[in-house]
Amino acid sequence: MTTATLSLGPRILARVLTLAAASVPGSASMPTPSSAPVAATISVCFAPQQDCAGMTIAVIDRARQRILVNAYNLTTGAGIVEALVRARTRGVDVRLIADKRTPCERNTGIAALAEAGTPIWIDGTVPIAHAKTMVIDDAVTLMGSYNWTRQAARNSEDLNLVASPEVAAAYTVQWETRLSVSVRFAGREDWCRVRRRHYSPDGGD
Repeated sequence: MTTATLSLGPRILARVLTLAAASVPGSASMPTPSSAPVAATISVCFAPQQDCAGMTIAVIDRARQRILVNAYNLTTGAGIVEALVRARTRGVDVRLIADKRTPCERNTGIAALAEAGTPIWIDGTVPIAHAKTMVIDDAVTLMGSYNWTRQAARNSEDLNLVASPEVAAAYTVQWETRLSVSVRFAGREDWCRVRRRHYSPDGGD
């Protein structure tokens, strides 16, 4: 794999996203992922010493077509949920698959996204739906330990931005695989009444 490690300044980030957007396939069909090496441009961010929420927001604000989100913890206040709502408002197809505990967090972002008309599904067939990823415009993928929460900026976390249509295609296939076993989110009360005692709903990690 050919890898370039880039700084996280806004000028470099804009260049990565411009190059990635130029390589988005015109077809709506997704290629089958393979184990063959692929070229990718990678930016890395490490919390708490770097602004990983800022990197995420910058990528979301440049989205033009589609954002596929996986979330374990997802809360307001970091700017990430707010950026997803802005994307939805300007016509980006934002879709979310979340863990069954996500609607029950304090300051959960589910309500704001649902109010903006975002299709939301709950992946309740596994003990924990722990993926924290975004696939943006079939070209850029965010992945790592970093949760989409305000608290994550204080933790020791990592977040990788990978500009590669091939990597984006692989993560899209996985997102669609989890979608096939998830159920459509209708309301917070469907998920939070029974589970409230079993965990601390603070959106903490």
